Amino acid sequence: MIIKNPDPLDFSYVPQKLRFREKQIENIQRIMLEPLKAGISSNLLAFGDSGTGKTSTMRYLAREEKKFFMVYQNALSFSSLRALVLDSLARLGRVTGTKNLSFPEIFRAMKKVSDERGRNIVIIVDEATNLIKFDRDGIYNLLRANEVYGAPVSCMLVSMEDPSIYMTERDKKSLGVFSTIHFNRYSQDELFEILRERGRIALEQGTYDDSSLEYISEVAKPFGSARVAIELLQKSAYVCQYRNGERLESEDIRAASSMINPYVTESKLGELEPEELAVLLSVCRCLKDEASTELSCVIRESKVVAEQYSLEIGADSMVYRIIKRLEDIGIVEGRVVGRGDRKGVAKMVGINDVPVGVLEEKVMEMFRRK
Repeated sequence: MIIKNPDPLDFSYVPQKLRFREKQIENIQRIMLEPLKAGISSNLLAFGDSGTGKTSTMRYLAREEKKFFMVYQNALSFSSLRALVLDSLARLGRVTGTKNLSFPEIFRAMKKVSDERGRNIVIIVDEATNLIKFDRDGIYNLLRANEVYGAPVSCMLVSMEDPSIYMTERDKKSLGVFSTIHFNRYSQDELFEILRERGRIALEQGTYDDSSLEYISEVAKPFGSARVAIELLQKSAYVCQYRNGERLESEDIRAASSMINPYVTESKLGELEPEELAVLLSVCRCLKDEASTELSCVIRESKVVAEQYSLEIGADSMVYRIIKRLEDIGIVEGRVVGRGDRKGVAKMVGINDVPVGVLEEKVMEMFRRK
């Protein structure tokens, strides 16, 4: 067993300290929460790609900020804004016994809760895009609750796209002034640090190392998504555990990647010429215990495979061209790295989307068929 605590590997887990979102939290506190302490209500739009920490940040604030009533809601659970704010009222402890309250009645009840308990209310609406698009009346009532109904209610709308792109100039004028905060994608270094923290509290000591986490962060880098990186770590750990492994290996990570984004299919392999299959088989063999391999290893192994299957792979330049073709169709990934100490550069080749053992067997089966 390499997993000691599965909770940090789950999407819903919110860590005690939120890494690399300090700037966004500081801006939310400065723009919205500090004025709210003085009784000044305001609204905020937060947006960014999937996996950039929007939901974690909002749930973190809802947990940590004790001076307000902060209600986190996911809009996908509701058919309308009215249903959402009615549920928020129930979560504030005011159960109405009816689902037919109007917006004026709901916000008057919220004002009463706020007055009785001496705390202003913040409603966080995650996944808000559809409600912004199709429930303009609800959005208007929520964002102008303070002005129209005197209810001390502020709102944070959260979505992948900037919600304001779905609003006309007339909408923006009617909804009043609001600020926006962008959640940028995580860098590879940031993903690595997030994985290191999750690994420390989720996995048994000695069952993984930094090189495994670096490989996962490299695979997740194109997405810039902590969600993808953490899911890769989770699935890698379970793959390792299923095979009774004692330590996380590159093949476990490739297997996890193939579950998230299965890409290499037999039909795609069927498009390759025998020489291309031979070079791909050579890549697999060079990657047996490695996250990536130098092209020089592939060149050497290609000559062995060519002899094994009676193929003509002569000059090194032919291997270069085939590797470029495999990169172009997305089966392998290549990058150039420095050797250090003025020793030039090396071409590195990797496969991230499928376990190389599985791919090797598929290629060998295709040779047997031929």
